[in-house]
Amino acid sequence: MSNSYDLKGKTVLITGACGHIGRGLVTALLESGAFVYITDATSTFPKEFKEELQEKKLTDYEYKEMDVTALASLRKVSRGLTRPLDALVNCAGVGVYTPFEKRTEKELDHVIDINLKGTILSSQVFSEGMAKRKSGRIVNFGSIYGITTPDFRIYGDSGRNSSEIYGATKAGIIHVTKYLAAYLAKHNIQVNSISPGGVYSGQDPSFVEKYEYKTPLGRMAGVSDLTGTICFLISSDASYITGQNILVDGGFTIW
Repeated sequence: MSNSYDLKGKTVLITGACGHIGRGLVTALLESGAFVYITDATSTFPKEFKEELQEKKLTDYEYKEMDVTALASLRKVSRGLTRPLDALVNCAGVGVYTPFEKRTEKELDHVIDINLKGTILSSQVFSEGMAKRKSGRIVNFGSIYGITTPDFRIYGDSGRNSSEIYGATKAGIIHVTKYLAAYLAKHNIQVNSISPGGVYSGQDPSFVEKYEYKTPLGRMAGVSDLTGTICFLISSDASYITGQNILVDGGFTIW
């Protein structure tokens, strides 16, 4: 990506940082000059991701295993930070794709725990230091399906049908964003969310064709289409923005 924002001197912690979007975000933040705490549920930093960063000579990071659904894990990581956080990006998230009629309690709990509970607990733990320093940014991940329902006609037999519980948790995250923006404002902590449209990751070609037809800009998003907005929300350019949910969807939700 082009280095659009100067984030030198900023320290950012990203949850779910080893996923498809998380990796692109880590790279973008490092290229913008930030120090990044890369966190995910895996016990070791994925070798291929580490090699990818090495090839780009991006070394200003530290990997930490962290379970966003477990308060003890979050607090352990928080206590082990050697740098004060300027920003938290709650990127950890999961979906479920089985039919509604077959939804299980286990699936419901899994999506709620990671998407909604994880966002709330991570914000609770890592905002503590920000509150003491009277400065900080939190960026959450909503979704277009947190504000509208899927058009089931575009999914067909792709196996990627977005679920009711995924949308419900993303709607909850958008609300939590507004709540925390108001609640943490007294500590000079700004809280915003972005709601991406579909991000291309090798989906079924028939689904991609239908999705792109329904999108005014005529394509699915790439990860780089999201990272600039997040870097902006962490940068000094966004010093008067809080409680907002920014749609990054190529116009998908305007009709």
